[in-house]
Amino acid sequence: MGRTQRKRKRIKSRSFHKCDGETKLIQLNSWLSKEGVRRNHKLILAVFDDTGRGVLTNKKISAGEELITLPINSTINVITILSDIPFRSIFSRNNECLLKFKASVSFQSLLAFYLSYLKLRGARTKWFIYLNSLPEEYTVPYFLHKDIQNNLDADIFSIISKQKVIIQNSYYIFENILRTCVCDDNFIQLLRRNFNLKLYEWAYFTVNTRCVYMDLTNVLDLKNIQCTLLSLVNDNTKISLCPYLDMINHSPNSRNETKLMIPKDFPSVDIINLHQEFFSDVWFSIYTKNNFDPFTQVFICYGDSHNLKLITEYGFFLPNNELDCVLFSYENIINFLSLNSFKLSQDQSSFVDSHGLNKDLYIDFRGLSFNLYGLLMVVKYYYDDTIDVSRLIYSAAVGSYNKDLNDMIKPMIKNKLDEIKKSIKTLINYQNKCVIIDNCVGLMSQYVNILEKFIKC
Repeated sequence: MGRTQRKRKRIKSRSFHKCDGETKLIQLNSWLSKEGVRRNHKLILAVFDDTGRGVLTNKKISAGEELITLPINSTINVITILSDIPFRSIFSRNNECLLKFKASVSFQSLLAFYLSYLKLRGARTKWFIYLNSLPEEYTVPYFLHKDIQNNLDADIFSIISKQKVIIQNSYYIFENILRTCVCDDNFIQLLRRNFNLKLYEWAYFTVNTRCVYMDLTNVLDLKNIQCTLLSLVNDNTKISLCPYLDMINHSPNSRNETKLMIPKDFPSVDIINLHQEFFSDVWFSIYTKNNFDPFTQVFICYGDSHNLKLITEYGFFLPNNELDCVLFSYENIINFLSLNSFKLSQDQSSFVDSHGLNKDLYIDFRGLSFNLYGLLMVVKYYYDDTIDVSRLIYSAAVGSYNKDLNDMIKPMIKNKLDEIKKSIKTLINYQNKCVIIDNCVGLMSQYVNILEKFIKC
């Protein structure tokens, strides 16, 4: 009876339930096996109380173990796009648009356009089961109603505004290319009729929230991209969508390593007349550097990131994130100082510019950032003949404390604090609360903690 009671307690304390039995996930697992994906046999899909869907291990995993290995051809990447002849034909007969929109979109945007195309093809693409397993919506602030966005912290709102510009501009470009392309393929005609902003936004954030870094430049020759769809791209092509791997959640405490496994003497393949069969022996693997106990969630690290990036790019919030900070623009700081009899001279401004003290201005739990500390040093001590400002700045430790400097900007900090508190109160009072609002409130509450600690110093 004691053993049964202990077992019941263990089961009760588990904060997850397995979901491998769901129809979509059964189909996904079957598809992954058919595609030759090798994953650690200890891994199963589960829904966790704190993170939602993720990956569970039913046995101990030790540092150095492989989590998953995927054939390159079972991932959606630059090779996938270049090998898709119907999709490629949208651009191959449209030289005028290629010239007009040369280097105008990110590869992420191009990948989102391709994902829109695949989504509309439905069951007629090999990616149908994978696409069907993806979330139908994402918990990023971009999708909040405009009235709610207007009550967010300025930093969150600024990122949303930039995202809207990128998405709307690239959508316009792809819409223009579709409208002017000469192609009789039925799937392209389907894309032309049904491509819309809502679909593209979904595809964009599918890539944004789920892609992984994958450098294929060792197997693909990207030198001759003129007159190809890659001439539209203004950055690199080193991201990929990796089925199942994209279900493993993030933890800043996790460490992992990825490997691209290429056969010896594998040639660098030219992008002209590309076929996926060329890459059948190329694999992508990820290994963990952590230990995971049985019946715990397995994590990987997406990179060290503050919550501003996590909630706007990925749609989740990490409590007690030590990387969080409150940003201040150089212009706002200078305007505040000018109104309080601390106007910078031309010499001071030149010094600030030449030493890069006009950027990376923030306050975190340690106090002033190095550059903000340096900027205030220049404001207060530049004309003090007894002080070598340069030497004083660059001998200071990160988070150095100077009461006089702190007192200079405390009124500005208090104003910022009041603004954030007011916005939080408005957001909390919304009747239709959701995870996105909760994430934003969580971040803004973190900002309150940072600023209140600074004021008390």
